[in-house]
Amino acid sequence: MLETNPIIERWRLIVVLLATIAALPLFLFENPNSTGSLTGTAGAGTTAAPDTRALSQEQLNTQRVLDGELFLLNRSKNWHSARTTWNMVERLQSAAVQYEKEAIEMAREISEAEFIEKEKQLNIQREEELRRKLFAEEDARREMVMITPGPTTTILATEPDPNGPTSVQWEALRYCESTENYQAISPTGMYRGAYQFSIETWDWIAGLYHKHLVGIDPAEARPSDQDRMAQSLYLLRGRGQWPVCGRYLP
Repeated sequence: MLETNPIIERWRLIVVLLATIAALPLFLFENPNSTGSLTGTAGAGTTAAPDTRALSQEQLNTQRVLDGELFLLNRSKNWHSARTTWNMVERLQSAAVQYEKEAIEMAREISEAEFIEKEKQLNIQREEELRRKLFAEEDARREMVMITPGPTTTILATEPDPNGPTSVQWEALRYCESTENYQAISPTGMYRGAYQFSIETWDWIAGLYHKHLVGIDPAEARPSDQDRMAQSLYLLRGRGQWPVCGRYLP
């Protein structure tokens, strides 16, 4: 038959040769002991071969080519399926790593936010405790003054603290001077506002730093203006301008 149909037989041999070359990677990666392995025991995991005694030589050759092509095609499909599955596994692993990073970053941000919030609450508690302490000291001082009256020692000037008083210390000063009443007026009418400015001292500081406030009654000035005037007086002369209540300032 090979002599009568040389062109057909050569074509079939070429197909078998090319299919064998294409299947070489399967030989490299395949477990030789697995069922149906190309390099395993002949006939393992395969169905019984058909009876070829009644077939001619040409039919036998054709059947072998077809069987080889079908086997290699199935192997190619299995290889492609395995490769696709492996690619999917790699993508899932990559996604899992990314999600883990995002989860760790989110946990870190939540932890930092909780820490900042706790610090904020602690600072509020510390300020409240300091405020209560200073106000209690002032209440005790007033009670002592009521039972032991005596002359007031005036502090002429002191060096201001570079960092200045805190908001709580200013509150303690106002509480001492006027019970934090920005419209307060002393019994003699001489000292006015939350910081108990005299008219002379007010106009003096206003002329130096806040000219638009010259001539304004301290008790009628806006709270924010009174605060600025007190800060300017402190920066110029320190706590000495409040001979009694200045004790609450640094």
